[in-house]
Amino acid sequence: MELTKQDMLKYFEEINEQLSKQNITGDIVMAGGAALTLVYGARNSTQDIDAAFSPKEAFGDIIKTIGNKYGLRNDWLNDGVKGFFTEKMKFSIYKQYSNLTIRSMDAESLLAMKLTAARADTKDASDSITLMKHLQIKTIEEVFDIIEKNAYENLLTAKVKFFTMEVYEQYKCSKNPPPD
Repeated sequence: MELTKQDMLKYFEEINEQLSKQNITGDIVMAGGAALTLVYGARNSTQDIDAAFSPKEAFGDIIKTIGNKYGLRNDWLNDGVKGFFTEKMKFSIYKQYSNLTIRSMDAESLLAMKLTAARADTKDASDSITLMKHLQIKTIEEVFDIIEKNAYENLLTAKVKFFTMEVYEQYKCSKNPPPD
């Protein structure tokens, strides 16, 4: 089941309500498809919301409650992406509720995350191209600078370098399509 912008906003409102009932404040930092859908308008939907969130214990119960109510997958809101977050990355507030703050990675941080994930069977390549267009990237060196500035050094493997070069070539071709 895909999550649309409207779905995610509805679920965020419900999370806020649940936090409010418990007199708790919470924080969600979106990454991946959720950020690309909500912040950058690059997609119509995403499979799940990859994020870091706190307080973890309160969120565990809330995620289950909302998931059961709407028949969502168990991982509809998950923190599997947190290993890609670094202290160098930048985040901005997307939406503020009474008891919940939703933040999003900036475009450079998100691009670094997508490229270092380097997953061939996902939307990482097309998402990276969208972000390169958004950032108006001009050289491959710019892309590697963004990765080095935002990602852990040990993530810049040969696979990531190859994936990045391949995606950059696709980006260059997409910027200047051949004439009809």
